Amino acid sequence: MKRRSSFKIMTDLIILAKEELSDLIVAVLSGVVSFLSTVGMAVSGGVLIVRTAGFIDIPFRNIIYIMVVFTFLRGITRYLEQYLNHLVAFKVLRMLRDKVFAAIRRLAPAKIESSNKGELISMITADIELIEVFYAHTISPICIALICGSIYLILIAYFSPYIAIVVLISYLIMGVLLPIAFSKWASGTGYALRLEIGGLNNVFLDILRGIIEIMQFSYRDKAVCLVEKTNKALVSGQAKLIEQLALLLGIEDAIAVITTGASLLVGISTGVSWYILLPVLLGIFFSFPAIANVASLGNGLSQSLACGERVLNLLDEEPVADEIKDGVNLNLEELTNPIIEVRNLSFSYNIEPVLVNFNLEVSSGEVLGIRGESGCGKSTLLKLIMRFWSADKGEIFICDQPIEKINTDSLWKNISYMTQNSEFFEGTIRDNLLIAKPDATDEELKTALEKASILEFVTSLEHGLDTTLTELGDNFSAGERQRFGLARCFLEDTKILLLDEPTSNLDALNENIILHALKNNREGKTIIMVSHRASSLKICNRIIQM
Repeated sequence: MKRRSSFKIMTDLIILAKEELSDLIVAVLSGVVSFLSTVGMAVSGGVLIVRTAGFIDIPFRNIIYIMVVFTFLRGITRYLEQYLNHLVAFKVLRMLRDKVFAAIRRLAPAKIESSNKGELISMITADIELIEVFYAHTISPICIALICGSIYLILIAYFSPYIAIVVLISYLIMGVLLPIAFSKWASGTGYALRLEIGGLNNVFLDILRGIIEIMQFSYRDKAVCLVEKTNKALVSGQAKLIEQLALLLGIEDAIAVITTGASLLVGISTGVSWYILLPVLLGIFFSFPAIANVASLGNGLSQSLACGERVLNLLDEEPVADEIKDGVNLNLEELTNPIIEVRNLSFSYNIEPVLVNFNLEVSSGEVLGIRGESGCGKSTLLKLIMRFWSADKGEIFICDQPIEKINTDSLWKNISYMTQNSEFFEGTIRDNLLIAKPDATDEELKTALEKASILEFVTSLEHGLDTTLTELGDNFSAGERQRFGLARCFLEDTKILLLDEPTSNLDALNENIILHALKNNREGKTIIMVSHRASSLKICNRIIQM
């Protein structure tokens, strides 16, 4: 995975938020006024003490009015700063979610197959949420600290250049050295913590999906141990960050107190009058919160930047197979022979070869069976025909067109692809069928169900097509789900049908129902069926061994 410097991550994240720049500027200006008002209140208090002691001749009422104005400004501008910072953050997070989903869509299905699902879920949810820290609590504080710090130093230098030098050194330590040191200290921990959270999500996903097997085979204790082990590593990383934060807060307070004390000594030694020194010291002490906000970024920002890096890497990731948009569209009305031709095809997963110089011709209207042991490349061949992956070497032609020249949308609209586990989404049977053809009528849906030999079953249900499928379709049997999947293929009504182990998880009865449906509705279709079971290939015109 590509690693970026903290500065590069922050720069790239700011570029993503360029459309919200105007709101950010207003937020920064509001923050500057807010912190200046805080210091103004403190200085006014010091002036009030000096006025009470009789060393200056300013009307008591005027000082109170000034303090009231500063208090009012502090409240209004603090609210405005926080409101705009979070508004910008939430707008950017909305945009990031859109971009992440678009990236996953662009990278799919290869990205989904090769990635840790829990880590992807963590990125879509928790990672994007934590990036909010950067937009709401990082950009403004840094700008506010720079502007306020400069104003403070100019005002302090007006009364005592020597005190200004002391304060400048403290500002640099707190606002530059501390965040850099703590960011480097916490960056490794923050990045590892995000990986641990992704791993924990994946563990929970596996356990939830396999809860029946865990109960059946008394695997509960081992599953609990696995969760505890993963959680222990996560808690350990969080504890490190908390320790670092506690140390950081202690150092910040110490710097503010020491600087105020040192300024007192410098002021006395250089002959600054105490009625000037008192307001200046109060202003110095209360000026540190603006700088401390930057110092505190080093700890919390480490996780936010780790999340930002993961999201930016995903957005920059190139798809295994680029989507073709400027190629040709398939025309399967004028069929050629062979309709599919594979020439000297080679493919490897990383360095593991799966297909080597493979050749195949599939005639139009043929039902071809491909048999072979697991891992011999049967399923990979179908995915290469669908162009989910790109071949290392060789060519695949459909209707005499190389698939690298065929528009991806046209390729997928003209080929139906069905695996051993048809996926379903929470909704009705109708909703799940309409995925294949959104504008299909009820009559078309029933025809597709009839072809898949499941119309009678659907009709017998109380709500028919409006019967709810739970998440993953678990309220129906495996055989019923596969027939719904086949109904999708019949509804899409493509000329080419790729079947990847469509009956491997079914009993003999459901297998025969699926095969019977395919046999009766294969007219005008070219079918490639992959299976390691001889019984599944009995409807094929030709069978090859891989």
